Formats: sequence, C-alpha cells, structure tokens
Amino acid sequence: MRMRALIGATLLAWVALPALALVALADEDPPLRPVDAGPPLRPPLTALRAVERAPSASAGPNASKKELIVLVGGYASEQEQRVFGTFRDRIAAAGGYDVVEFGRDVGTYDTFGPIDASALQLRDTIRALSTSYGGVHIVTHSMGGNVADRAFDLGLSSDDGVISYVAWAAPHDGVHAAAEAQSWLAASGPAREDTRAFAKAFLRDPDTAAVRDMARLHASAPPPGVVRLDLRLATDGLVSSADARDPGVPSRVLLPRSAAEIEGHGGILESEQAFELTLATIRSRAVPPDERGVVLRAAAEMFSQTTDDHAQVVLDAVCVICLIGGIGGLFRRTLRRALPWPPISE
Repeated sequence: MRMRALIGATLLAWVALPALALVALADEDPPLRPVDAGPPLRPPLTALRAVERAPSASAGPNASKKELIVLVGGYASEQEQRVFGTFRDRIAAAGGYDVVEFGRDVGTYDTFGPIDASALQLRDTIRALSTSYGGVHIVTHSMGGNVADRAFDLGLSSDDGVISYVAWAAPHDGVHAAAEAQSWLAASGPAREDTRAFAKAFLRDPDTAAVRDMARLHASAPPPGVVRLDLRLATDGLVSSADARDPGVPSRVLLPRSAAEIEGHGGILESEQAFELTLATIRSRAVPPDERGVVLRAAAEMFSQTTDDHAQVVLDAVCVICLIGGIGGLFRRTLRRALPWPPISE
C-alpha cells in the first residue's frame, strides 16, 4: 500500500481538482444505486479450506445450485485486512451467492511468488469447488487479473463451471512500472542490492518473482464461453491504459465519483460503479450496456491519458530516488570497510 499511497498522493495533488470538476460537469446520469481478512493462514499447497456459507432462506434441496463468487486480490494483498471488504458487504446485502477469497478462505496464494504457481492453485481450487455450485464467477483486482488470465491459459474454462470473469484495474498486458523497475535495478550495477533494499524499505520489494513475471506478461485471448468485462478508474496511476490492454474484451474506464476513488488503483475497491456493473454482469450472465453519454466516455478517456502522463513522471522520479539511495548505501558500506573508525552517521 505504501507504493500506492505515494503515487496516489502525488497524482492527487495534480489531478484532484480537475477530476472533481469533470465529474460534476459530466455526471449527466443519476447516481447508481448502492449494491463483499488478519494475516492469512497458509495451508499445504494442495489443501482447500472449508467455504463459509451465509445462512440462506433458499437452503434446502436446491442449495447445491447456488452460484459461487471467487475473489482474487493483487500484489501483497495478503498484507491487507479488508481488500474486498466493501464488495463482500454489498454481495451479502444482495444475497443469493456464496463468496470466497482465494488465498484467505480457500486455496493457497503467494502474491510475491511466481504467477503461474498461483494460477495453477486458482485453477485447481475452482475445479474442486465448482462441482458443488450451479456456476462460478471470478472477480479480480490488479495482479489478480494476471493470475486469472494464466489460470485460463493453463486449462481453466467454462467446462469447469466458470460463467463470468470481471477484472478490476488489471494489467493484462504486463506492468510498465515493473519493467522499468527491473531496468533501473540492472542499471544500478554493483549497487543493485542496495537499490533494492532502499526501495523495499520505503515502498515495495521491486525484485520478487511476481514483479519479474508482471514485467514480461502479455495479454492473452479471452476464454471462450466465459462472459468478460474489464473495469478501470481514470485516476489509476499504477495500471496505465497500455498495461490494461485486453484485446477482444469489453472495457470501461470510469470517472471517480467519490473522494475514496481519486486514488484510482485502490479506489476501485470502493467504487459503487464497479460494484453495480460487476453484479449486473454476474446476475445477467452478460455484459450490461454502457449507458453513459458520449461526453462522459470522452472525459474518462481524456482524463485517463492525463493520469498516465503524470504517473510516468512520478515513476521516473521514484526510480531515480531509489537509484541514488542505492548508490548511497553502497558508498556507506564501502566507507565502513575502508575506515577503522565508526561512520559519520554514528
């Protein structure tokens, strides 16, 4: 969250006022109607935990026909307490579905590890659970979209009971920020580990297996027979328009409608628009029509491009700062070995 907060705060300073002005000017439609984590306990790789089901008035002979919603979080999501908490509350209020979060309620998910290993776990988890349900719906955030994409590439399909897959802020075509971080680490030469340590201390570790995978992933074909929809906020400074490229999949760029959504990447987890569109897709088993006017759509696309431009400047600055910090760390270590007295900092 620290990387998200740093970039989000910087973008907020540049774009908050124009964003709010655009929303106020372009929000022609009435507001959408309102509509679901402690550190996870990791079971053995092949173990599945029991699914907690809320009591339902329909429980009985047809209970097995209930449908399941599987939530897949993003990078470092196991360190968050309530990643999908607001969305789960909405689903509970709406009723009619069982909800589980991959890595918390079922399956094993190492968000810092190789994406393919997590994808295989997701595939096998859904296959094990789907036999008890009338259908499965997948909802992902950020890197969770990459995990789901790879799960489909590795054999998950509509034959496994998957009906729909809605991705929020997913970098389907790889993460430019991850690729740039890898480039800066390589450029730091002998200061590589010092640069990594500096970035890890203030932001996130830029050299995990998951980051390396995200730096080189590319979009794949949408799974046949599965209803697909991509959603993204125009103020998302971590996943750019290019990162989110997903050929053949309906995609919507949304303007923020609340202060919580201004930081677009994490803000989509609080977006009533995203909740409503996601639930409409799940209920109807089809992508709902886009009822926004031409002006609102154009404003969202324009603002998304402006956010991408500003985010690139911030990313470059962060990489330079980490590189300088790494070189400084290398210099201090060298100085301590060369001088017999304690370093100046002591």
